[in-house]
Amino acid sequence: MPGLRLKRWVAVMALGFVLALFGLAPLLRLIWNPGGPSPDPAIDLSALVVGAGLGWFGVRGLIRSVVAVVAPNAPDELAAAVVTGHALRRGPKIVVLGGGTGMPILLRGLKSYTAHLTAIVTSADDGGSTGRLRAGFNIQPPGDVRNCLVALSEAEPLLEQLFQYRFEEGGDLSGHAFGNLFLTAMERTTGDFQTAITASSRVLAVQGRVLMATAEPVVLWAQTSDGEWIRGESKISGHGRTIQDVRLEPAEPKVDPAVADAILAAEAVVIAPGSLWTSILPVLLAPGVAEAIRTTRAAVIYVQNLMTQPGETTGMGLGDHLRAIERHLPGAVGWVVVHDGAIDPALLARYATVGAEPVAADTQGLIEAGKRVRRRDLLAPGPLIRHDSGKLARAVLEIVLDASAAWEPRRRMDFLALAERLRRSEESPWQIPSPGA
Repeated sequence: MPGLRLKRWVAVMALGFVLALFGLAPLLRLIWNPGGPSPDPAIDLSALVVGAGLGWFGVRGLIRSVVAVVAPNAPDELAAAVVTGHALRRGPKIVVLGGGTGMPILLRGLKSYTAHLTAIVTSADDGGSTGRLRAGFNIQPPGDVRNCLVALSEAEPLLEQLFQYRFEEGGDLSGHAFGNLFLTAMERTTGDFQTAITASSRVLAVQGRVLMATAEPVVLWAQTSDGEWIRGESKISGHGRTIQDVRLEPAEPKVDPAVADAILAAEAVVIAPGSLWTSILPVLLAPGVAEAIRTTRAAVIYVQNLMTQPGETTGMGLGDHLRAIERHLPGAVGWVVVHDGAIDPALLARYATVGAEPVAADTQGLIEAGKRVRRRDLLAPGPLIRHDSGKLARAVLEIVLDASAAWEPRRRMDFLALAERLRRSEESPWQIPSPGA
């Protein structure tokens, strides 16, 4: 096409290439025909220099012409995007399991280091806007999916705000998040919820992917300490009795093979912080998930919850959380990320009024049980007790690099580059391990 100012630079590059070959011709003839008459091997230095100069000038002009079209007002940003994109494509393959508020926090931090993220979320959520849409349209719960998509998004901030906007009035719309309505409409348009997630990912420029633990909606049942069974995720936390076990209905729901495939191909599988009985275990109960985690060569990491959840994990320590998880994953969890730092007493007092307290961490007991413990200050500043996305992501990535599987020869340079990025982090005390350590 005329007017793009590309052909002239291609011609300059070609001329430079021909001149450089002309300057190297005596040497090339000697290399290609070693048995022939010996020509004068002297290189025509002037032709070589002029050719190389024209080649460089042509490449420079070609790149500038392309940049002038793609990013006319921000060429430096384009260069930074290219460098960052290359680094992200070399990042580790990480699968994150769970739901609730802790999972998006971790995903938001990890997306700065790798493009190979897979979030696997529970299909059992039935509260609030999600529950109303499930009941009205018989679809997969969109709430956790929406939060993960926004956390992984590279779209404009206004688009993220739009997806998270919640109607406070409007009759039937009251209480609904726009992103939930969008996913519901997309499911009705495409005919499949996973296809709707994929299409929404393109709208939000998502880095990574989000998968449902099951390919159909499920109902969560919980058994209390007195033997009673409670039906429905949203009702389990409010009963006030100790939970002994959970199960899904149907017991063998349909699953997407991509879930197990992602776990088996991962270099790290992270059980994100979140509600133990209503976010984490429903994912592990999905057919094939626990088996894939037990089979994978990836480092399996559990992130400690900062606080207990009233009515669900009251009085449970970190060891209790792990024992509940390892009923389904015996011996699979090899690493545990534990918060190591003080929490504002005023915040703790406020949480205590609703029955929440810090999750007690018996790290010595974990070590004796064969777990490798990574202690870090993970607390985010602010009026809520939450994980900091950057701190938590760095703690997880340190483990990925420490795991021996990360140092396979074909991946060594990629992980060394990631290690250098972590080393430059002001808040990371971690040191680059020796390969194979």
